[in-house]
Amino acid sequence: MKALSSLLSCSLIAVSILSTAPALAQDPAANYPSKPITLIIPYLPGSTSERLSHVFKDGLSQEFKQPMILDYKPGASGIIGNQHVIRNGADGHTVAFAAATVAILPAFNKDIPYDLLRDMSPVSLMIRDVYVLIIPADFPAATFEEYIAYARANPGKINWGTVGAGGALHLGGEWLAHAMGVKFTMVHYKGSSTAEIDLMAGRIQGTPKGMASAIPLIKSGKTRVLAILQSQRTPVLPGVRSVAEMGAPDYEYPSWIGILGAGTAPPAVISKLSAALARGVKSPKSMQTWDTLGVMPVGSTPDEFRRILGREITHWKKFIEDNNIKGE
Repeated sequence: MKALSSLLSCSLIAVSILSTAPALAQDPAANYPSKPITLIIPYLPGSTSERLSHVFKDGLSQEFKQPMILDYKPGASGIIGNQHVIRNGADGHTVAFAAATVAILPAFNKDIPYDLLRDMSPVSLMIRDVYVLIIPADFPAATFEEYIAYARANPGKINWGTVGAGGALHLGGEWLAHAMGVKFTMVHYKGSSTAEIDLMAGRIQGTPKGMASAIPLIKSGKTRVLAILQSQRTPVLPGVRSVAEMGAPDYEYPSWIGILGAGTAPPAVISKLSAALARGVKSPKSMQTWDTLGVMPVGSTPDEFRRILGREITHWKKFIEDNNIKGE
């Protein structure tokens, strides 16, 4: 009887092992990543995005003990890079660097050869870049409220500097003007350096700038900062109020960076990658970089990022259509 009991126990253990083995073999995240992860960057080398990418790269390499390779595929407002990921990222080892403009593009381009939320997998919204409104030092407005009062009294006389029609600088300005009930005249430049020169010379009277590039301009004494173009203040400029505090509670300048995978990548792999990225973006080493740049780390889950993308795609399509805004 004792021998029979032992035999039954052994049989049950064997069955248990055999039944769990296929499950382990079928778990695509178990051995992920099994090779270096390639991050497709849809911009030219040397941009601010490249610096941010290196922070992601360092954090992820430390998490997974696998290197991350940065591969530049600029062109077509990120479409070329995203298509490469859709074609080559089924195993989760090829992903894309995505800026906020990825949610704006569908409103202007009806011929995008993929559906962002069907053919790509949101991995994580990594950071939100803090943008501020800067104006010429001698502009006759000491506060944001006075700036808006001037705009109301002088419709169209505030020239708002952007880098290209249909981009974040343009639409961020249009949304702010709409929220405050004023009219700006959009002046589109080919590059930010020319816009900065014209701002300091007073030829344009306002433009959004990311914190890292705004601080030197503010310190030059030739420009002033009037408002944080986000829903909350930043510790980098603690005395500067956000536009949410000054009459635009729903306004949020479109400035974030996220990671997208292929829609065919296994959800378990996407979740594992997302969790690793979230830990990396909030590591002590990464936080030192974010504090320097005035950037807010996020590290969202895939589901959170999907909801954000869906909400922003809907918002921009409606806003652009309702206001008859044209892109390039």
